[in-house]
Amino acid sequence: MLHHSVGLLSAALLAAACSSTSSADKDDGNRKEPIEQIVEATNTPPAVGKLLADLDGQIRAWNTLFLSAQSAEERRKARLLEANLSALTHKHRQELIQQLESGPLTNRAIAASALGFTRDPEALSPLLAALGDSREEVVGNALLGLMLLGQKDTPLDPICGLLRDSRDEGIRRNAAQCLRTLVSETGARGECVQHSARQGLSDSEPGVRSQCVAILATLLDQDSLSAICDRLYDETPLVVAAASRGLAYFGSASPTDKGTCARALAKAFADLRGSAHTQVRRSLIELAGIDYGNAAEDWMTWATKLP
Repeated sequence: MLHHSVGLLSAALLAAACSSTSSADKDDGNRKEPIEQIVEATNTPPAVGKLLADLDGQIRAWNTLFLSAQSAEERRKARLLEANLSALTHKHRQELIQQLESGPLTNRAIAASALGFTRDPEALSPLLAALGDSREEVVGNALLGLMLLGQKDTPLDPICGLLRDSRDEGIRRNAAQCLRTLVSETGARGECVQHSARQGLSDSEPGVRSQCVAILATLLDQDSLSAICDRLYDETPLVVAAASRGLAYFGSASPTDKGTCARALAKAFADLRGSAHTQVRRSLIELAGIDYGNAAEDWMTWATKLP
């Protein structure tokens, strides 16, 4: 449950990062003298420019399909496009690395996200270096590239640092998403993760809070359990849903904490309304392994009997 929801969020983040690149690049270009623009254009071989334009279009198309696919056919098309992206980026990974390291802004930003599709460990070092780029668009896409690359041995300290310290909410959101994917899906671990995720629970950006809930639940961080319970009453439905799923996972994976998770969910089921009420019920069913119905008192009776 945790993985699926967050996967959709990553697609939304990728769309936001890619769309922000073009507008930021336009601002960057407006500040240049015409002669500098001409020199920059002539330094980029047309073949590379066409490659990056094609990749940008395919990444946008993949993202749209991944985010909105409803039927088996649409999901098949998304997988096919992803496989094509993986083959194309792997074939041209050296050109992409070169553009990420020394290309103009638009090229660096596209290359940062495209390198993630290579699934090649060779892309890890350039993407980590890109986290220090002077432009936020490149940093944000490099985080997404690292997330897509999915290498278990990815050093987590620079990602944690961006999550804790960046003033840009988009970068913090992408850093949280990247950490969540690496921790939950590849098994990556690092001393900085718990501290950064605990801080992220109170971040002003809902996307950061939701990802940090998922991280801490995955790590079964008992010191954060009460804070995760508190997020059942977050003002943003996205965070409430993450907390609900996180508690279902936490209680299922840690028998000694099952009662605490169950009682928090049962109380929220009685208190909340609308989509949050429905989500909490799903999590209760997942945790209990049985459906006690739509009466809050029946769920509370079950929860109070747990140790």
